[in-house]
Amino acid sequence: MGKLGKILSSRLFVVSILIFIQICAIVLPMMFLSTFFVPLFLIFEFISLIIAVNIVNRNNNPEFKIAWLIPVLCFPVSGPLLYLMFGRTHLNKKNTAKLKHAVDSSKDMIKPDTELLCRLSGENAHIRREADYIIENSRSNIYANTQTEFLNPGSLFFGELLKELSKAEKYIFLEYFIIGDGEMWQKTFDILKEKAENGVEVRLMYDDIGTINLLPVNFPDMMKKFGIETVVFNPYKPSLDRFMNYRDHRKFAIIDGKVAFTGGINIADEYINRKERFGFWEDSCVRLDGDAVKKVVVLYLEMWSFATGIAQDYNKYLTEYKAKPDGYVIPFSDEPLFRGLIHENAYINIINDAKKYVYICTPYLILDDVMESSLIRAANSGIDVKIITPHHPDKKTVFEMTQANYERLMNNGVKIYEFIPGFIHTKMIISDDSTAIVGTCNFDYRSFYLHFENGVWMYKSRAVTQARDSFLNSLSVSEQVSDKIFEGLSFSRRLLRSLLKVLAPLL
Repeated sequence: MGKLGKILSSRLFVVSILIFIQICAIVLPMMFLSTFFVPLFLIFEFISLIIAVNIVNRNNNPEFKIAWLIPVLCFPVSGPLLYLMFGRTHLNKKNTAKLKHAVDSSKDMIKPDTELLCRLSGENAHIRREADYIIENSRSNIYANTQTEFLNPGSLFFGELLKELSKAEKYIFLEYFIIGDGEMWQKTFDILKEKAENGVEVRLMYDDIGTINLLPVNFPDMMKKFGIETVVFNPYKPSLDRFMNYRDHRKFAIIDGKVAFTGGINIADEYINRKERFGFWEDSCVRLDGDAVKKVVVLYLEMWSFATGIAQDYNKYLTEYKAKPDGYVIPFSDEPLFRGLIHENAYINIINDAKKYVYICTPYLILDDVMESSLIRAANSGIDVKIITPHHPDKKTVFEMTQANYERLMNNGVKIYEFIPGFIHTKMIISDDSTAIVGTCNFDYRSFYLHFENGVWMYKSRAVTQARDSFLNSLSVSEQVSDKIFEGLSFSRRLLRSLLKVLAPLL
């Protein structure tokens, strides 16, 4: 079967076509009737106006409002219908209740360490406020008895992962957006099978969209034969349920409640450069050893409870294991249930508190006005703001959207670099050799508003300076974007970029 045949027969294509047919079955008859029946058209005009007023008055990002106002007002039949189906960014009642129940089930497991927070206040009041924001909004805690290590590139992480998986005695928890067959998965799978045979509890959770063309539909049943409990997050179905738009973009590997890994790296060969897709794949993650792993375990079990509806025994998996202190650490998650935009605001807090520099790595740079203004304000205040993005894109349309965000930032002192060797997938922000967030959250709308994400906030930890050194190494093989990139752009391409920038919240 050729490449086209594989695409046409894939589950992603088939389910997407079925969803498209359902949309057409709803929208097209309405459009047809409104064309020949003037009163119906006027009714839709009135509905369009009501919905437009509702959009303006919603507690949403202004860019989301503008992006939806255009189709709603320009296409008074299809626009309102599509908005009612897909435009509301909050979860539906069923999934909101499920997620809230899962989160509430762990509320007594993790409590803020007030003594440690007071100590942090004595060191730096601004940093204390950064920590307070994350703790209050993501139900997390601050930890000191935790060793941190920044692992880069992906092959280094993979070696550490295999070593720790081989040591597992009680349980292994894995959660990934993408799992693809190849050397990385097969070596991991070999250890998982062996451990499950020897009585170690092994759980695997993955996102259906992330793996839809990579794993067979019966993959969970295949894993069950080897004693590996497997859950598919939010299976992609021919349904108009807007929850289909929410994906589990988190990445965790947890061993015995003592060691945890998280960051941008998925389980597929391109992440360790065993398979070349867009040149050299630059990626990173953080290893945590010690007390902070407790919160990571809770985050994993919350998601397992949400995805399965099965209550979890948190105490069974929480391990008392304190390592030598290494700064301050806060593992946290960011779910669409909580409208605080935790990751975006945590990033902005770091930008606002910077005294010398802010360094950012992201594969996608698709910003709302709040984030863009924060970066510009920092650069205009004398802060050295540097951002590294890929030179070789993985998605051409997204790359156009990323480059559409360059001009205003560069005109206001933000320095942007493109990673020449290939694709940089690292997601991190570092400031002043002291503070960093490393995790799964891109600087784009989907990560900030729709995805389930996670990260690790660190202050005065070893991984912060390691991340800084990694950034500088990537910077040495990156090329600064100059104003010449905007010269000679055709009118059609400028128009395309302008449209993409406006419609970015919908894509």
